[in-house]
Amino acid sequence: MPFSEILGQDSALKALHHAQQSKRLPHAWLFTGPPRVGKSKTALALAQWLNCERGNEDDACGQCPTCRQIAERNYPDCMVLEPDGKNIRIAQVHQTLRWLQLRADRAKVRVLIVDGAQHFNRESANAFLKTLEEPPPGTLIVLIAEAPAQLLETLVSRCQLMRFRPLADEQVRTILAQNPELSEAQITTVLPWALGSVPSGLVGELETLAAVQQQTVHWLTTRSAPEALEEILCEMGNWGGAKSEAWRLMLDFLERWFRDVSWLQHGLPETQLLCPEFRDSLDEGVRRFSKRWVLELPEHLARLRESIELNANKPLALETLWLHLLKIA
Repeated sequence: MPFSEILGQDSALKALHHAQQSKRLPHAWLFTGPPRVGKSKTALALAQWLNCERGNEDDACGQCPTCRQIAERNYPDCMVLEPDGKNIRIAQVHQTLRWLQLRADRAKVRVLIVDGAQHFNRESANAFLKTLEEPPPGTLIVLIAEAPAQLLETLVSRCQLMRFRPLADEQVRTILAQNPELSEAQITTVLPWALGSVPSGLVGELETLAAVQQQTVHWLTTRSAPEALEEILCEMGNWGGAKSEAWRLMLDFLERWFRDVSWLQHGLPETQLLCPEFRDSLDEGVRRFSKRWVLELPEHLARLRESIELNANKPLALETLWLHLLKIA
């Protein structure tokens, strides 16, 4: 995938072009931003551009053998390192370091992409640190994570930071329309859940997800009977494994909804609400929740998200959040 096929990241692509054309390409980048907005694709496109057999100074051709191999992740001089389970393990780092010591097969620039760099543990990060600081000549390293705070500062400080933006709805629509298995109606259903990135593997679950979303907002704004809470917990308790993306989207929704409650509590412009379709429930939230509590909530949601990403007991983690909500004044 050459740069021309990456949507919504003009600033990042412009910075990459400027760095390369001014001969100031750093030896290590850190790509950060929301999930599924093009960070991994941009890293591969960068590897293509630096090694393309027929490309020009602005982009790779995307069609030559080198470009095709990089896109398919089987080019001998481009490695993608990803977590093995929960972490990037020390054995993976040692294997990667051995690869970096080999002579390049045919690349102009050898590229190492660490996709999910937040999954370095302290041991593997320390083993990788010296190479990140001084990679072999002709080597470019790209770390990919959602936020710099997820990584050890020693890793972050050795990289040039590149921030990727959330995508606009129309950009998400354009990307989803490239999937022949999605109808226009399904794409329209998916968009409210996009939240600035491209949903994956959710079309068959959106009806259930939307129903639970409505139940959640209703409960938050009416404090309905315990049976409603039990129903929500029971439904979301079944979301494991393949449905982990649904958990992420529900947390994203809660963060946006409570952000809007706080926004209105502080008298900020309604034109900048993230969930305008829930305007009535937001008004109820303004009345029901204290400003102090709403400001504290992001910390609890962050803990819940971290627990889920670490494969903790999801129903128990969610119930902890709900119990906190029940105790509010």
